[in-house]
Amino acid sequence: MKIALFAAVPDEVGTFADHVNFTGIGRENATRAMIRFMEKHKDEDFIMLNIGSVGSHDRTVGTVLSVREILSGSSKFYETEMLPYYFDVQADEQVQKATLYSSDCFVSPEVFTENYLESVKSKVDCFDMESSVLISFAQDYGKKYVSYKIVSDNLDVDIEVWRQRVQDLSKVLVAHIQQVLDELGQNEKIEFLK
Repeated sequence: MKIALFAAVPDEVGTFADHVNFTGIGRENATRAMIRFMEKHKDEDFIMLNIGSVGSHDRTVGTVLSVREILSGSSKFYETEMLPYYFDVQADEQVQKATLYSSDCFVSPEVFTENYLESVKSKVDCFDMESSVLISFAQDYGKKYVSYKIVSDNLDVDIEVWRQRVQDLSKVLVAHIQQVLDELGQNEKIEFLK
């Protein structure tokens, strides 16, 4: 069984770093990383496993989530918000399910208007900056996509606090991912694609 692990930055995955393809932060970086990866592996059969951290307005910091739906948003044409795109993904029934909003920037009151932020919060549980790109590539190339995220903040911290938190929380996320991989690899040896 071949698995392609993806995360934004090494701080999110701790001891798994040797097995992970890093996209960098944001959709532009993720797009570049996915183009390079798919040029190399597009003809192989593999599971794309997206792991990392998310901000959430209503989930407890340290909670592992199984992403079930991804909303691609925060793209603007002049002053008009573009329509969102929804992608259904397979969710782990043993873990809290979440709908994720993937944007080009940290989601906070400093970036979005209060009305827009409240509107988005009513539809989603968590936020990141790369998932919409990864799910798009998975669908375009016919790859199975699974995503586990750990809540790193409640949309209330700066980048330095976030960085320290994801380092601290990476142990929890890695333990969960190891359990998932152990279950997947019961009958087959796992090969990590890089």
